[in-house]
Amino acid sequence: MLRRILKRIRESERAFRVGLVLLIINPPIGWIGFAVGGYLTARYHQAKFMVWATIIYAITWGMSAAGVILAGPRGVLLAKKFVEKLLRRVFRQSKTQTIKGEIERAKIPK
Repeated sequence: MLRRILKRIRESERAFRVGLVLLIINPPIGWIGFAVGGYLTARYHQAKFMVWATIIYAITWGMSAAGVILAGPRGVLLAKKFVEKLLRRVFRQSKTQTIKGEIERAKIPK
């Protein structure tokens, strides 16, 4: 019965799109939420911020599970490729900007 329900859900294009979006937005929300919670805990010395960060991180695991169920294996593969491509582009750009800045600082004025 569960297999039939999952098959029916995965046949829906809307469910696939929702699952794909959940898989793509899941990592940044978890990382940012946990980082902000850690920062606020260190800044204000209150454990409640770390509790909130942990709750946010746990919610992102639920988002991930829902995304996998809705999008299926094809959606997981597409989301993984998209996130990898995005991270490569972000890190390549920041590395290029750093190198350009170092080159400009190393120029000797005439």
